Amino acid sequence: MTGNAVETGNAVEAQKVSKIFGSGPGAVHALDEVEVAIRQNEFFTLLGPSGCGKTTLLRLIAGFEQPTAGEILLDGKPIAGTPPFRRPVNTVFQSYALFPHMTVSQNVGFGLEMLGQDRKTIAATVERTLDLVKLGGMADRKPAQLSGGQQQRVALARALANRPKVLLLDEPLSALDLKLRKEMQIELKRLQSETGITFVFVTHDQEEALTMSDRVAVMSNGKILQIGSPAEIYEKPTRRFVADFIGETNFVEAEVLAGEGELHRFRLPGGRELSAADAFDHGVGETVTLAVRPERAEIVEAEAAQMTGRVENIVYFGTDTTYHVTLEGGGRFVVRLQNRDGACRLHETGDTVGVRLPAEAVQVLRD
Repeated sequence: MTGNAVETGNAVEAQKVSKIFGSGPGAVHALDEVEVAIRQNEFFTLLGPSGCGKTTLLRLIAGFEQPTAGEILLDGKPIAGTPPFRRPVNTVFQSYALFPHMTVSQNVGFGLEMLGQDRKTIAATVERTLDLVKLGGMADRKPAQLSGGQQQRVALARALANRPKVLLLDEPLSALDLKLRKEMQIELKRLQSETGITFVFVTHDQEEALTMSDRVAVMSNGKILQIGSPAEIYEKPTRRFVADFIGETNFVEAEVLAGEGELHRFRLPGGRELSAADAFDHGVGETVTLAVRPERAEIVEAEAAQMTGRVENIVYFGTDTTYHVTLEGGGRFVVRLQNRDGACRLHETGDTVGVRLPAEAVQVLRD
């Protein structure tokens, strides 16, 4: 896209963006024709394993790298060649990069000083921003006097002080311990909601993505495989990688039989059949992969089940109990049952059980 800007209602767009590092046989294809539209005032997360391209995409939005092909738009305007300091974007990195010789207030106000704002305006903005991140009483402290979580809040305050249109966050919680990380997940979502700024968050942690995001883009090998709300990504994955990366999933191979309205019939390896919605119109006789979350399956009598097997292991987790079942004919299946009545074990190791898969619990994968 070139020429006049087009109003799209999106804060950020990537249009067939590719990024290649190096050349020849050793070239690294970090991004492969990525397309995504991030909405105004949205908490959007790029989720995937190391090396999937999520940080590269973030750096392209920030202006630290330029795309090999395709285009990045901010507020509908192409930004090719626009240097980072001229983009309405701020970035919070894994390392908070605070100035150790400056106080908290000086760190937060540094960017405002660089913009040439007067002292009175800077002081008011710093005070308001520190209150927003709940550090109002720590303005005169140095970074060395703060905990890791407090330093992270200072870095956030500094990035938020000049009210960017988009805030980019590159795994900013990875250095925190588990308890503090969970607290900051809630705080980040609160900050995004209160400021109305578009947050683009990069993480490999599925819990962070599910906890905070309005929408999640799952990435692998330089491509976005699926975009959706946390519930859509978890409950209705379309690709095996997405289903496997987000939470725990059982995979079952099945043969497509004739469709029945909105539902299709599938034959399992043991010969029994089940129903499920097939959004991809697979052909009759084709072999497909079915995904079932452990908490959506049921343990029942063998006669009422689509699969039978032997309980090999039982793991008590407090809120639930997980049964590992070795299926007849081979393969393993995990069923997770909630402990509604306390630590009550319905089955023991060695028991033969049936596993029932309700139609609404089965997701047919594209690949």
